Amino acid sequence: MRYRWLLLLLVLLAGCTPQLPWAATPTAPPTLTATPAPVAVATATLAPSPTAMPAVEPSSTPEVTPITPTPAPTMTADQRLTLFNDVWQTVNEHYLYPDFNGVDWAAVRSEIEPQVQAAPDDETLYTILEGMVGKLNDQHSRFARPVEAVQEDAVASGTDSYVGIGVLTIHEESAAFITLVFPDSPAQAAGLMRGDRITAVEGQPFTSSDQIRGPDGSQVRLTVQTPQSDPRELVVTRKPVIGKITPAGRRLPNAPTVGYLLIPSLWADDMHTQVVSELNELLAADQPLEGLILDLRSNGGGWRSVLEGILGQFVSGEVGNFYSQDNLYPLTIKPGALYGLLRDVPLAVLIDKDSASYAEVLAGTLQFNGALVLGQASQGNTETIFQYNFDDGSRLWVAQEGFKLPDGRNFETSGVQPNIVIEEDWTKYTIPNDPAILQAIVSFSER
Repeated sequence: MRYRWLLLLLVLLAGCTPQLPWAATPTAPPTLTATPAPVAVATATLAPSPTAMPAVEPSSTPEVTPITPTPAPTMTADQRLTLFNDVWQTVNEHYLYPDFNGVDWAAVRSEIEPQVQAAPDDETLYTILEGMVGKLNDQHSRFARPVEAVQEDAVASGTDSYVGIGVLTIHEESAAFITLVFPDSPAQAAGLMRGDRITAVEGQPFTSSDQIRGPDGSQVRLTVQTPQSDPRELVVTRKPVIGKITPAGRRLPNAPTVGYLLIPSLWADDMHTQVVSELNELLAADQPLEGLILDLRSNGGGWRSVLEGILGQFVSGEVGNFYSQDNLYPLTIKPGALYGLLRDVPLAVLIDKDSASYAEVLAGTLQFNGALVLGQASQGNTETIFQYNFDDGSRLWVAQEGFKLPDGRNFETSGVQPNIVIEEDWTKYTIPNDPAILQAIVSFSER
């Protein structure tokens, strides 16, 4: 079996606390049929790995009718062995770290090959390959089964459809923390907002997503805790939801000349155009924009095209370098449509320990160019991963590039360090009372 080298440069949100249910390739992704080469890096489109996507509902597995690919014929034993060899060799040739992150990759091949030869079916093979790639333990590289690859290709394009209430969440010990409410969803209609916590379902303490799942048209009674408010009960009727990830902008009521823009993920392939639209609305308000806050907390990263499109509204020129084992690729940003209007507006960027991958590159690059970064150190997980699709429909993500600022600083492992550390847990506050936002407002007034 021959596999196709389809490069989609993708920043992994690896290690991100929220787990996206699935990801997606852009509607019209660039398809490269040649072997990977530096030119591919320059023209490919970037996306986050599925492991970094936010969880739909309070789980990494929403109540959905799964999207499944056209079933491929069962592979022969020889084809399974060929797929194994292709996956192993792809890592061997393109992995970012020459020491394979401390793993004896040749020994892994010797260990795994007999298991592949004995695999009775495709699903067993996929389990073996997942384990093999997982040995790299870099929180980015991973192997995806065909069904997962198709599901990944629905979220980035905003076409992912499932039955549920319509939220992205972080699963906490005794609650589901809502990071995003999908537009036109039952959750939005019920008044749920980012920052709310689902603490109980049908009167029982929240423990898992199984409590919330149910068929189209059924109702679920939720106990919801909004920060600094009393708990309340809501009855929500489940229905089909389109999982479109969107930003949200507003002028702050306690500082009407300050704009606030939540960018929950860089995973949606049109996030940069959505961000420009939100920025246009912030600029169009009656009062001049005298400060702008970008909220990247819990943002696990996403596509390189999105990263570049957002950066271009604030900076231009060569702002850093991506690097592989053998090559260096400058990150050169073209001025965006709003660059002239925003380049002199004071900028604050909010990050936390769950800000990862290209969200870290975005925050760190803006900081290097004068933005004030507030919050907690980011995750320190910034490798770029390449996507390789195989003829059976499976997919391999390989950590293949790192990133450095012009001064050589690398955020891998160390993360972006905030200019102002905010120790308070932002998830315990509403936006007007958020300590990081209040500090940003003060910082703007002091400039």
